[in-house]
Amino acid sequence: MQKDNQPILPAGIVIKQLRQARALTQKEVYQGIVSRSFYSRLEHGQYDVDATHLWQLLDRLSVGAAEFDYLRRNHQITSEASLLNTISDLYAQHRFDELKQLYIAKRSSRLESDRLLASEIYTLVRAYGTNMFKMAVEPSLIAVEHLEDLSQWSLFELQLAGPAIWTVNSLKRKQALVERGEACYHFYAAMNGSYAANLREMLWLNYLQDLLTRPTYVKDAKFSDAKKAWKEIDALSDLSSDFNCRLERLMSHVIGALYFADDQQDAINQAHQLLTTFRMLNGKDKHQISIQEEIITFQLKRAQEYHRYH
Repeated sequence: MQKDNQPILPAGIVIKQLRQARALTQKEVYQGIVSRSFYSRLEHGQYDVDATHLWQLLDRLSVGAAEFDYLRRNHQITSEASLLNTISDLYAQHRFDELKQLYIAKRSSRLESDRLLASEIYTLVRAYGTNMFKMAVEPSLIAVEHLEDLSQWSLFELQLAGPAIWTVNSLKRKQALVERGEACYHFYAAMNGSYAANLREMLWLNYLQDLLTRPTYVKDAKFSDAKKAWKEIDALSDLSSDFNCRLERLMSHVIGALYFADDQQDAINQAHQLLTTFRMLNGKDKHQISIQEEIITFQLKRAQEYHRYH
């Protein structure tokens, strides 16, 4: 995580350090990607570079997005950065007992960075399944404020943004998190395509579900906001070829269709087809698929209630 008093190094400065460490000439790095004059100014921190050319330069330097991000933020791979990777892995594997233990260990620390880390862990756990209806929102507030204040997101922040959607009440703040998530996704997509795309799909899925739930607990909240988000998801053009990404996008489409599609029976049939798919996959990894089944089953019931009154 970036600390307020530790500026992010310009991309060109880090690229220069990496080039020198590999004993490469400037020409060996920039040739066929950018011009000599542009590259020279880039290395001196005078120019910035767009994401496409940045990933081409990093590929030539044999540097991954995560390593480059850590170098810019921390000037080295820190134990804190390693801990963020551990948290991401535990979350992806749904090992919530271990995450809760880590949260308990960090929440009362004297270090502000530890308390922020605890808040981020809590936010991830709280958004899983029905936990949000059982767990208080207050411990998540530090993490949300951090997301909103941070000038540039890493993939860890993109992962955190989906669960954080459930923490903020303001529609404007929710929309801002989605916009920041889209910008982060497009920045990393060229290098970390499937992983970044999965995090993006989960952000939109969380956003849609939150907006569908919002009218039950926020005065004057409208289902039309959820319908708008559903249409925005369907309009996203750059769908990844990754199987999990396509399933997540289909989930968002089907959930929205249960509420807003003209042909409700077709939407219900699609939902049951999805359930069948998840149950087939369930034999392979029961823990991974169960949450998707839970979401679809929950939304089938909620959509029935919605149509009784609309």
